[in-house]
Amino acid sequence: MRLKTKSWIRRLTILPLGLSFASYAVSTITQPNSVTQMPSPSSTAAVKPPKSTNTLPASKTIDWIDLLPMNVNREVLMEHYADLIIQRLDPADDPNLQANLMAEFAQAPTNPDLAGNTIRLAGYMVVLASREDRITEFLLVPYSGAGLHQPAPPANQMILVRAQPEQALLTSQEYESVWVEGKLQIQSNTTASAQVNYLIDPAQVRLYTAEDAKQAETQAVETTHNEPDHAHEQSKDGDETPHPE
Repeated sequence: MRLKTKSWIRRLTILPLGLSFASYAVSTITQPNSVTQMPSPSSTAAVKPPKSTNTLPASKTIDWIDLLPMNVNREVLMEHYADLIIQRLDPADDPNLQANLMAEFAQAPTNPDLAGNTIRLAGYMVVLASREDRITEFLLVPYSGAGLHQPAPPANQMILVRAQPEQALLTSQEYESVWVEGKLQIQSNTTASAQVNYLIDPAQVRLYTAEDAKQAETQAVETTHNEPDHAHEQSKDGDETPHPE
């Protein structure tokens, strides 16, 4: 099931790769089938997966943007990463520039407040290892093909996942979007696809379903309708109401 969500960063919609990025503040859009769909920071967290039957502690459903540190302007940082990804799309550029971009991505800061918390996050798989037609290890990424036929995001926008054997998905499902749940660790790992700064081991994994997508779309629309229009708010003396920082 393809995630039907707000995409990650808007400006990449203009690229010939067909990446469907959108700004964190833009409402949910539905892309044509030919466009790669990506989970985004705010819509996947709105979906409430079925209650788990295991003994994991209560988990917190998070957004991709929550993986960024809290002491930065997260939306500005996302836009900065978008600029860097655009530059990475042309490997013929100055090799020194590409090396600098890779170094910045590898050193991308994490969110220490999430360390040790049991979290739930939706995304796509980049398969790293399998056994007997079952996916045992993969990167959870915010868009399909990251680190393969599309540039990988920064190391703080990926999670290395080692699935519980009884929940490992089939290798035939590697292009499906999934929910991952487990205790999040901050740990730097170098994989065949990219450097990654988060780990969940062991993890529960299940497919992101059509019902999840429908629920995410409904909740995104409701959120958009409920957001106040600050541009038209007026104070009693006729001045615009200050927009909160």
